[in-house]
Amino acid sequence: MKATDLLEQQHRDVEKLFESLEGADAPAKKREIFEELASSLVAHDAIERELFYPACEKAMGMTDLLGESLVEHGVIEFSLYEADQAQGKKDFDFKVTVLKEMVEHHVEEEEDDFFPSVEKALGDESLEELGQRMEQRFEAARESDFRSPLHDNLNQVLAGAMKTHKAKPASGKHKKSA
Repeated sequence: MKATDLLEQQHRDVEKLFESLEGADAPAKKREIFEELASSLVAHDAIERELFYPACEKAMGMTDLLGESLVEHGVIEFSLYEADQAQGKKDFDFKVTVLKEMVEHHVEEEEDDFFPSVEKALGDESLEELGQRMEQRFEAARESDFRSPLHDNLNQVLAGAMKTHKAKPASGKHKKSA
């Protein structure tokens, strides 16, 4: 599957999760849906930041739309963190609403404005190969708890990074990346 098609499919999946979350009444069901939503968002972030955006930058340079997308990821991560911290509290629904609005804005710009340029710049063959790598990375990212990579990325963003880097496993001395 082409990388852009994979991302659009994941966008639709996230939209459905937001709808399910809005329709859930029981706290346990809300928690279950939110955990799936958060896991999907963090895994989606991983494949875009680690694979998709670097390929786009290599092919097109740092365009305004790519730069905005990277910054929006940091804002979405902050909103996701806030919603996660509010689970079971009165302001959870408010924070999920803001998260949803941020994601919707990001998806709209990405699909309407950015993806057409990417498809021209990378071509079908490159997008197919990239899509395969992204699918594998997405599945691997979904296997672990979303909080650790979310916190790692958010710490990098708060330190001023526009492009975050996957944290290296803790072993001995740990270099902080920004």
